[in-house]
Amino acid sequence: MTQQEREFLEKKLGLLPEQIEKIERLVKLITKWNKKTNITGLKTEKEILEELVIDSMMPLVLTKLESPVMDAGCGGGFPTLPLKIAEPSLTICSVDSNRKKINFLRNCIRELNLEGIEPVNERVENLKELHGSFKTVTSKAFLPPDEAVKALAPFLSPEGKLIIFATEKTAKLLEPALREKAHIIPYTLPFSRKKRCLIIVPQAV
Repeated sequence: MTQQEREFLEKKLGLLPEQIEKIERLVKLITKWNKKTNITGLKTEKEILEELVIDSMMPLVLTKLESPVMDAGCGGGFPTLPLKIAEPSLTICSVDSNRKKINFLRNCIRELNLEGIEPVNERVENLKELHGSFKTVTSKAFLPPDEAVKALAPFLSPEGKLIIFATEKTAKLLEPALREKAHIIPYTLPFSRKKRCLIIVPQAV
């Protein structure tokens, strides 16, 4: 990790040295596992840190997260793992149908000594018993925005909100009726300067 990257984590995201150390270990674990299991299409540690790890933590800067959280279609644990490292008080139910990626998540939980994460190896649509259970639901690279709203809104509690990670291009695909009710927050990744946004949808939509 470069000094510039370390300073961003410390000064912009407010991470403590022990949290930064866990982020470094997480990036190493992703790189190692990626050689045998497709955790991410990103190849370099620099890309993984910025586009997977830092990007996953942006809701902590741009909005408010309340537990319990569902991370729908979490893959290998994103945004679950970065969010948990940065905000240890969160309780997160992390759902994905890919067994290998859930196994990676479980390994990271052990290696990084994280508590309050429940990995669930199941398809989201098969978890109807969890409808209405979460104050926050996150969706990163899971479904297009319109589909994510339809599939995930039922899991929100009455005061809950859905947070969808998106690019500027995918955000524009949001149906006009949903766009009027959603709060779209644009941001720029710190090193590549790539444009991203969060689509925040209240349960009432």
